Amino acid sequence: MDPDYRDAAQRHWKDAGLLLAHERLANADHLFGVAAECALKAVMLSLGMGMHEGKPAEKCHRVHIDLFWEEFLTFIGKRGSEKYMALLSSESANPFSDWDVGQRYAHHDLFDRSMVERHAEAARLTRRCLQESLLDGACG
Repeated sequence: MDPDYRDAAQRHWKDAGLLLAHERLANADHLFGVAAECALKAVMLSLGMGMHEGKPAEKCHRVHIDLFWEEFLTFIGKRGSEKYMALLSSESANPFSDWDVGQRYAHHDLFDRSMVERHAEAARLTRRCLQESLLDGACG
């Protein structure tokens, strides 16, 4: 089964917003990270990211958003797609550097609203990248 990064990005974003609205910070934070990762992978797929057996072909593309943010910037920089990089330019550093997929097992008290809102804002920027690629016809 090939991944549908575009659909996954939209679904996780929507669910994360619902969880945040109900103060379910831990799960909202997790899904904002997953939504951001999926949005960026959808853009990369449309720009030629190779796939093999339903996974990104390159091992460096099979990581989560805490590591993937930099991979995305490197990938689009090599493809002359600075337009998408500019959409993320309000972030001087990786906004997900403190996010980890293993946090899904962490106690909910470890998540505060400011951290989750910071990740939500970064995920919103990745959605803008995805939306822009749809408008460009790059991501169908």
